[in-house]
Amino acid sequence: MERRAQILTAAAAEFDRVGFAGATIAGIARGAGVSQGTLHFHFPTKLALALGVIDEQNVRTFDVVSHTDASPTAALVRASHGIATLLRTDPVVRAGIRMSLERGEFRAATVSFYEQWIAGIVDVFRLAIASGELRTDLSAEELGATVVPFFTGVQLVSDVRTGRADLFPAVATMWRVVLAATADAAHRERLLGVVADLFGVVADPFGVVPDPFGVVPDPFDGS
Repeated sequence: MERRAQILTAAAAEFDRVGFAGATIAGIARGAGVSQGTLHFHFPTKLALALGVIDEQNVRTFDVVSHTDASPTAALVRASHGIATLLRTDPVVRAGIRMSLERGEFRAATVSFYEQWIAGIVDVFRLAIASGELRTDLSAEELGATVVPFFTGVQLVSDVRTGRADLFPAVATMWRVVLAATADAAHRERLLGVVADLFGVVADPFGVVPDPFGVVPDPFDGS
C-alpha cells in the first residue's frame, strides 16, 4: 500500500474508533507503522488528516452511483445498498461521515459533499421521471433534496440504535415508503423486487417485510 494511503487508512480507523477529538497523531502513526515525522510530511496537522479522510470518503461514496443503469430508480436503490455496505465495512467511509457531522472545522467539506451528492442523485431522479418509472408531482430536485437526508437520518439512527446491524432492513423500509409514494404502478412491483433482492427482504401476504435471517427463500424449495 502506498505510504499516504497507509496513513489515511490508519487515521480513518482511529477517527472511526474514538472520533476526531480523541485521536492522536502518535496513535495514528503507530497504527500506520510510520514515524510521526513521516506522517507530518504527508499531513502537517491532524485537521489535514481528517480532511484527507473526508475527501477519500467522498470519492468512495460517489463511486457507487451509476448514471448508466437501464433502470434509473433501480440504480438509486443499488447506490443506497452500496453506500450502506460501505458504512458497515469501510472505516474510511464511516470515519468521514462521523467527522463531517461532529465538528465545525469540517463544515465546508461537509456542505460540498452533500451538495455534490444531492446534485448527482437529482440527475438520476430526472432520468427516473423521464423514463416513466416514477410518477409524482414532486420535482427531481425535491426528491433528491429529500431522499438524501432521509437516507442520512436512517443510517445515523441505525448506528445509534444497533451499530448499523439493522441498516439493510431500515434502508429497505425507506425505499418501500419512497416507492409507495412515487413509483408508477406499472413499475412498482419490479422496483420493490430490486429492493428485496438487494437488502434481503421477503414478500408476505401483507407486503414486503425484512427477513431476519437475511436470506431470500427459494419459492420452489419444497423443504
